[in-house]
Amino acid sequence: MKLEGEQEGMLKGGNGPIMAKAMETVVKYGEAFGAKRLVPIKSGHLAGTFGIGPYGAYIHILRRIASEGLRVRVPTTVNPRPGYDLNFINRHIVFTKQEALEGLLSAIGVTPNYSCVCYEKANVPSFGDRLAWAESSAVQFANSVLGARTNRNSILMDVCCSLTGFTPEFGYLLDEHRRGQMLVRLNIRKMDAPALGYLLGKKVVDKVPVIEHYPFSRIELKNMGGSMAASGGVALFHVEGLTPEAPDMKTVFDGPPKVTITVTQEDLDSLRLRKPQIADMVVFGCPQMTCTEALAVAEKFVGKKVKVPTWFCMVPDELTEFKKHDQFSKTLDAGITIFEYCPLAAFSLRLGKKHILTPSGKLLYYLKGAEYGTEDDCLKACGVMQ
Repeated sequence: MKLEGEQEGMLKGGNGPIMAKAMETVVKYGEAFGAKRLVPIKSGHLAGTFGIGPYGAYIHILRRIASEGLRVRVPTTVNPRPGYDLNFINRHIVFTKQEALEGLLSAIGVTPNYSCVCYEKANVPSFGDRLAWAESSAVQFANSVLGARTNRNSILMDVCCSLTGFTPEFGYLLDEHRRGQMLVRLNIRKMDAPALGYLLGKKVVDKVPVIEHYPFSRIELKNMGGSMAASGGVALFHVEGLTPEAPDMKTVFDGPPKVTITVTQEDLDSLRLRKPQIADMVVFGCPQMTCTEALAVAEKFVGKKVKVPTWFCMVPDELTEFKKHDQFSKTLDAGITIFEYCPLAAFSLRLGKKHILTPSGKLLYYLKGAEYGTEDDCLKACGVMQ
C-alpha cells in the first residue's frame, strides 16, 4: 500500500504510539482487502455502545486513547444506548460498564447522538462522500439512499478510522463494486417495505440488488434497508429512478442483468404472523423512529387505549421534536411507552414477554422469538384497529 506523507508520519509515531497503532490497524485492514491506498473520510459512525463484560478489551483501548488526549479527527456519531437502566438486571448485572463507556466516547470527541439513524440530523453525508461507518442499517442508507461511500466496518475498526481520519479504498468505495448485480421485479399489490427488505436480504446475500421502480418513501427506504442489511448483509441497493446512482437500468448495470428474481405478494404475506392477537407486546422502531414516522403511527392511537404493552423506540433528537406536537401527549394517553433505546439490547432479557410483534424486519432477524407483522397487524395486536 502506498502511503502519503501524513499517513506515513502517523504510522511511524509522529502523533504518538496510540495513533501509530491505530494507523497500523487501518493499513493492515486495507492490505487484507487489497487496497492500494488510504483515502480521507468526511465522518465516522461507531457501533460499540453496549457497556457489557465482553467489551472489556474495547473499553480498555478507548481508555488508552483518551489517556493520550487523542480525539477523533472527523465528525463521529454513535449507535443507540442499550436500555441499561430499563430494569434491575440491566443496571446491575448486564450493562455495568455503560457509564464508563459513554464517558470515554465523550472524552475522545464522539457526538452523543446515540442513534443508528445518524443520517437524519447528526451526521448527514453528501453524495460521493467517503465515510468509515459501522452499523449495518446506517451503512445501508448512506450508500443506497444518499449515494455516499462506506464499507460495513467492524467495531474498533470504526474507531481507528475516525481517529486517523483515513480508511482503505476498497469495496463500496470503488465504482466497480457499486454496480447492480441482480434485478428485482415486483409482483405486489400492497407494498410492505420491511418485509421486502428482509426477503431480499435472504435471497441476495451481500450482493447489490436493483429493484425496479417503486415510489418508496424515505421512511420505507430506511426500514427496508435496515431489514435487508440484517438478513443478508446487504450494504448497498438501488431503486430504478429513485436512488441517486440508478436513474435508469442502463446506468446502474454493466450490460443486461445476469440474474433476475421476482418478489410476489404471497412472498411478503408469508412472513407475517397469522394470529397477531397472540402478541403480548408490540415494538415499533428498529431502526429507531423519526419524528415524522412517530407522528404517522401515533395518529392511529389517538383517543384509544392499547391492550398490550406498546413501545416506540425513537431517535433521541427526534423524540425531542416529537414532544413539541400534540400527538406526543395523546400517545402517552393511549398507553404507549416511548424510549430511546436499541430495542434489540433492551429485550435481550424479556422478563416474561414471549411473543413480541414488530413491523421491523431487522428486529425480527436479530431478536430471538420475535414475530413479524405489517403495521396494520401490529395495530390490531395493540387493539386500536379491527
